Amino acid sequence: ALQVALDKLPPKCREAFILCYFEDLSYKEIAQRMNISHRTVEVHVQKALKQLKKDFNILSLLLIFILHNTDNLF
Repeated sequence: ALQVALDKLPPKCREAFILCYFEDLSYKEIAQRMNISHRTVEVHVQKALKQLKKDFNILSLLLIFILHNTDNLF
């Protein structure tokens, strides 16, 4: 379900979101990697969150992130 929602995002928006939430990069690091401004990274991530919140209710979205982050522990 999450992958389907991520696939619906615009490419740059999806990339910024994944780098932020799944690779734990800072906005500054993402901006350097994507060769865009810090503010553009903020806009992309906010846009992604807004779209994902439409696709999932907030509790299921938080659960997905928690489960994803704990997968790396086991």
